[in-house]
Amino acid sequence: MSGTFGHEARNAETSRVIFEQSWGMHLDRDSRQRFLASGYSCRSQVKRFRGMKLDHPLVVLLERLRGEALQS
Repeated sequence: MSGTFGHEARNAETSRVIFEQSWGMHLDRDSRQRFLASGYSCRSQVKRFRGMKLDHPLVVLLERLRGEALQS
């Protein structure tokens, strides 16, 4: 979605087409997998077009570190 491009009303249809060609097919293929995205725009686009929340990779890293710390 590249920064604010996909957030602009005039680019909405182009943003959706790009989304479907990239993220869409992967999200539709396996809904049981946990998908991550480091970019705000990518996470926003997935939320807008699929109603799914993607975590930032650092969220998962923090979850793993906290889990390991609790088990030690």
